[in-house]
Amino acid sequence: EIRRWGCYFLCLHYYIASLTKNEFDFNDINNNYYQFIRLGYMRINCYILNPCRILSFFGIKRDVRVEDKDYKCLKDEFEISEVKIKNNIGSHFMATNNTEVLYDPLFLKDRGQEYHLKSKRIFRKI
Repeated sequence: EIRRWGCYFLCLHYYIASLTKNEFDFNDINNNYYQFIRLGYMRINCYILNPCRILSFFGIKRDVRVEDKDYKCLKDEFEISEVKIKNNIGSHFMATNNTEVLYDPLFLKDRGQEYHLKSKRIFRKI
């Protein structure tokens, strides 16, 4: 399921690694997947129910809100962008910094896949 639907989950791990200097390997990601399902932070299909609880599990205190695609992050914020992939149903998520892609689990740009930005999840330090 992580490989198919885990883009938001993997983007959270990107920021957790960046902010805490933790390194995650394949086993860590799998263990976190099962643990966060048990804790009620996400569903088995990787739908994230509570991203702030996942971050808090690693000592990162943030709140989250949805903003327009043109929103620019402030100093103590980071973003996960929701994108629509051309000719594809559903959404994809990638870690971004305004217009720069920091981490994309599907490597859309490298694969020449067209997409457009829909919205942003903005995480603010609390």
